[in-house]
Amino acid sequence: MRLHDLAAPLWHPVDWLLSKDSRTNGFIATVVGAQAIYIVDDGGLPALVTEIWEPCGILGAGLYVLARWLRRVRGIELATTCPPPEE
Repeated sequence: MRLHDLAAPLWHPVDWLLSKDSRTNGFIATVVGAQAIYIVDDGGLPALVTEIWEPCGILGAGLYVLARWLRRVRGIELATTCPPPEE
């Protein structure tokens, strides 16, 4: 068996997550929010606001770029929402 055949079922949840912007954005917000909660729990809200907000931004931007790249690699195209033509 090839590794590709074994790993193929693992891509189904990733494809499902990447197939809609709302799912992708929700996942990114959840991960960054969990990191922010951990930072607030460890150093308090002043630490988050003053010195540790940068890792949250870097993580969010990195996940966004990763999602865009994975969409391109996996061939996932998002449907555009066009208003219906007026008659």
